[in-house]
Amino acid sequence: MNQPRQIFLWMYLLNKRILKQALFLILIALVPILVFGVGQLSRESSSLVTAAVAPRSADDEASQQLIRSLVDGSTSAVRYIACKDEEELLHAVTTGQARIGFLLPPDLNALFQAYGSQKTKNLSAGALVLLGSLLGSDNASQEMKEHAIQCFAATNDVVSKLTREQLFGKMYPSLEKAVLKTWLKIHPEVGSMDNAQREQFVDETIAAYETDYDFFDLEYLDGTPVKEDEIDRYIASPMRGLLAVLLTLTGFAAILYLAQDCQEGRFVWIPAHLHPIFHYLYLLIPLIDVALAVFVALFLGGSFTRISVELPALLLLVLQVAGFSNLLRILLRRKDFMASSIPILICACLFLTPVFVDLSILEPLQMLLPPYLYLKTIHGNLPIWYMAIYAAITGICSMLIDRT
Repeated sequence: MNQPRQIFLWMYLLNKRILKQALFLILIALVPILVFGVGQLSRESSSLVTAAVAPRSADDEASQQLIRSLVDGSTSAVRYIACKDEEELLHAVTTGQARIGFLLPPDLNALFQAYGSQKTKNLSAGALVLLGSLLGSDNASQEMKEHAIQCFAATNDVVSKLTREQLFGKMYPSLEKAVLKTWLKIHPEVGSMDNAQREQFVDETIAAYETDYDFFDLEYLDGTPVKEDEIDRYIASPMRGLLAVLLTLTGFAAILYLAQDCQEGRFVWIPAHLHPIFHYLYLLIPLIDVALAVFVALFLGGSFTRISVELPALLLLVLQVAGFSNLLRILLRRKDFMASSIPILICACLFLTPVFVDLSILEPLQMLLPPYLYLKTIHGNLPIWYMAIYAAITGICSMLIDRT
């Protein structure tokens, strides 16, 4: 009965030793502060991509109307800024104020009419083909090339292509009207109409079929709804994963301290048969301290789900990291080997676990990394008992084979 009490007393004293280090205290304090700051920043009006748009002719009412609708309809993904002419547009793209720039034709209605008058299979093609015709691709008709939207971008990457397609989506209502007007012109059996009547008929017909209903109800696998602000807060989205990696890094740092203390013979007074459990508990000390800071950070950062989900998952993550780190210490044995492996393992945690993106590659290897099961468990991708089994296996195995 005395020995367990002595062990926990030494755990308390060792924790006091760690907490006396100013750098460790600053780290613990900064975790929730930084995460809270990032959460607040992501709630502000910011956008992932900024696109500049300008009319080639300031007198073209259709261009001005489209620009106003683009600017007013800016989202957290793409924000549109209005430029008065081509020179200002090029300056915005050149100086980095905008990722991509769109220069509208002198007569935007002529582009809509040319689009609606196409007699090729492009009308039934995919969105990217239709978009290419608006931007003057080789497959576009000569008339559409004459009125094409000119695009300026520093790089022709995926973001630029997606932004162009998003512009196509914004222009689609006007293109839809142009197609319907053209169809009415070439089908006189519908009834003779002058331009004003045709315009009125098109507006009324399209308005009758318009709907603001959202056909998608987003929720996680555990049934938790995906809130609208979660979609917009793209800056804060990897915070949970980064906190899990921080906790893993804490475990790696703890094994270096433990290896140093063992090398200096600080625990020779502890009976040999208690060394394995003592070493395991030693690693839990800084992990629990940092886990408390992570819990507060998750709560303040806006990604907190439910305490019934967060608390068990975080506690099991602490046990996972302790078992994994302890096994690493026992298998590598030398402190220089441990230190050399840490950067590799942290990179693996960042890119093989769903911190930034969920990649299904080398899944058996991914499951060995502590953050993987934690991040997969939070929203129901995997049951929580996966984490419990991982924590039990790594913890028990590390104590059974610990002979240091």
